[in-house]
Amino acid sequence: MAKLKEEIQKVIDNASEVLYREEIYINGRHEYYYHKLEAAKSVTVHTLYFSDDEEWGDSIKKQVAMQLVDNGDGVEIIGACTKKHLNYLEAEQLHILLRLASTHCVYQIAEPTPKKEF
Repeated sequence: MAKLKEEIQKVIDNASEVLYREEIYINGRHEYYYHKLEAAKSVTVHTLYFSDDEEWGDSIKKQVAMQLVDNGDGVEIIGACTKKHLNYLEAEQLHILLRLASTHCVYQIAEPTPKKEF
């Protein structure tokens, strides 16, 4: 997995034990924890952690699944950024992080309009 810039990682390391983590449920099952941290001026780190649900192996419970770093000029994805092909689990994790990081936007998909015969 790629690494955060050293100064940002220090902020996270110093705060990681006391971070409030929101629970993310998928189909009624606690799958992940999510945390948003303002790590530096114009730098926000969105972190997705595996939950402690029995679905996950003991070695990955509460470990970082993926991170998205928004530096105000773009985003860096840590966990899948070096890959061209994502498996379904990684795609789901990325989807969750992108949705949570885009709180200033409202996305709507319009229902298709019925076709009229002429």
